[in-house]
Amino acid sequence: MHAMWKGTIQIAKFQIPIKLYAATEDKEISLKQTHTVCGGSISHLKFCQACGTKVESEEIRKGYDLGGGNLVELTEDELKGITPQASKSLLVEQFADEEEISRIRLKKHYYMGTDEVGEEAFKLFQASLVQAKKIGIGYITLRSVQSLAAVWPLGDGLVLSTMLYEDEIRAMEQIHAPSNRAGAHISEAHLFVFNQLIQAMSATFVGSKYVNRYDVALRSLIDNKITKLTPKDRIKDEPELQRNANLEDLLSSLNTSLNFVKNEDDVFTQSDFNQTH
Repeated sequence: MHAMWKGTIQIAKFQIPIKLYAATEDKEISLKQTHTVCGGSISHLKFCQACGTKVESEEIRKGYDLGGGNLVELTEDELKGITPQASKSLLVEQFADEEEISRIRLKKHYYMGTDEVGEEAFKLFQASLVQAKKIGIGYITLRSVQSLAAVWPLGDGLVLSTMLYEDEIRAMEQIHAPSNRAGAHISEAHLFVFNQLIQAMSATFVGSKYVNRYDVALRSLIDNKITKLTPKDRIKDEPELQRNANLEDLLSSLNTSLNFVKNEDDVFTQSDFNQTH
């Protein structure tokens, strides 16, 4: 695996050489746009809506739209002047308890590695985070963009995750959810049956069991087009969730779901998993 960033992580006066490797990759199938008349590729030109003409890069300016046709122009030199300097160091500014960092804050993930010289220090840092149940917080510059980042242990290694800033996260209180209303009553009977339903449907998570169904269908469609065949198998429509309006029907619905799960033969067995692939 190719390292996409090499540098150091600095904790006070302590430095560890590190490398970052992308932890995820985009598997989405890319479709090419072509002209129906001649089959030529489609290019996306920069076009002025007011003049109705094509615009070259040197004719384009940047600015902040104030509305009403008013624009605060920002030059490239001005933008370069406030761009964070390129840095090959992640400075840990503080450590925080694991439970203090909500998963909703984490954006893109990178596996952290090191070289032979930093191996001992890397292992010490990883073991210390595990024992203390802490996460390191600091800034890192990746591809000329400075990001807030969290360093946390995963298995025998470390992961660096870029983070959302405070003003990028919407408060849950802004949505209309029953759990947000004070004094919301939960029936013990409903809670008991729902817990049984959850337990009955619980199983060890196997990530490979869950595939991108649209991607599979698109790949099948493409393959069948290539061989001039009509797709035979289609993904079954997902069953609609029952939306019962009153609490009396809710308990009945929960019991029905629980009985279905209990009576289903080997709902989460490996054999069922194999049949789906």
